[in-house]
Amino acid sequence: MRILRKIPTLFTISSFVFIVPLGSVTADGTDNKNAGTAFNSLESIQINCIINDDGMESNLELTAKMINMINSSKPEERLSALSQLAGKIPIEPSSVQKILQIAIQDTDPNVRAQAVYALAQQKCADVPLILEQALQDSELSVRLMAVDSFGTDKFGISLLEQALNDEEQSVRELAAMKLEALSK
Repeated sequence: MRILRKIPTLFTISSFVFIVPLGSVTADGTDNKNAGTAFNSLESIQINCIINDDGMESNLELTAKMINMINSSKPEERLSALSQLAGKIPIEPSSVQKILQIAIQDTDPNVRAQAVYALAQQKCADVPLILEQALQDSELSVRLMAVDSFGTDKFGISLLEQALNDEEQSVRELAAMKLEALSK
């Protein structure tokens, strides 16, 4: 049975719009809610980053290399680019946003998880929203990275409390451990 397209439903919460796929429509027109496909909770997010280059001069050669790596067909190259991006490297600030945008939409859950971490290291206005959305991803690695990246502010604590209800024990345990550490 071939899947033709997903039908999204829009929910407005506060000032954010979330697109939540309810299921898929198959070639015969029937709804296939249990198609077994992974749900990338970050696929419709648009990133808004304000990157402070801290006075570092952008290295155009490194910028081009990073863009090539994130567009590679090899997940390990995309992961390497994101790992480097999580540190302070002198690449073009506008390219950081483009790289992160591509990465959060990646089909490989390990790349998406690393993108969540790299985003949390940047000065992106959207980090809280992105982490909240990552907590809804169907892939365990993405949810774990989101929990690990939550801040210690009121919103981060609220998300940690939300993660206590995750279906996976490892996510619940990590959230509980972080909440306990914050209470000390």
